[in-house]
Amino acid sequence: MSIKTFCSCVVIAAWFCGSVRARAEEKTVGEKTEEAWDKTKAKTKEISHKVADATRQAADKVENAIDKPDADARKVEVTVTDSGAQLPKTLKAGKTAFVVTNRGKERHNFEIEGSSLDKRFWLGIAANDTKTMQVDLKPGTYEADYGIKDHAGKEQKITLTVK
Repeated sequence: MSIKTFCSCVVIAAWFCGSVRARAEEKTVGEKTEEAWDKTKAKTKEISHKVADATRQAADKVENAIDKPDADARKVEVTVTDSGAQLPKTLKAGKTAFVVTNRGKERHNFEIEGSSLDKRFWLGIAANDTKTMQVDLKPGTYEADYGIKDHAGKEQKITLTVK
């Protein structure tokens, strides 16, 4: 083999290896699509978390705007802790304002159900916070339910009698 042939073979081999490497570095349409999809998913998740946080803050502001019971509402103090709730088990019918204070370390919610009534706080009550819930109680039996946010089964139900 002559030097000319050898040099030609080396040049051709180098050119071939370079073009193969360049092709290997280029991404296929499928790879580009997958990369774009991953970026889209990450951005969507980031934006949805921001929207959810803003919605929670707005709902909390609306609930907190009702911090004083109406003058004609009967005020019922309710205290919830991580181990239970304290509230009267018998009440009179009429406009009632449940002033619910969370003395626990976890976020809790408070709900009244019965006699065509089902009312709860949208976002629950943060630790060491107080919220007011106004309802018109009719005579009958109700269930007061308080639970720890995001912990199904960790709730306490108290039967209320309204006369």
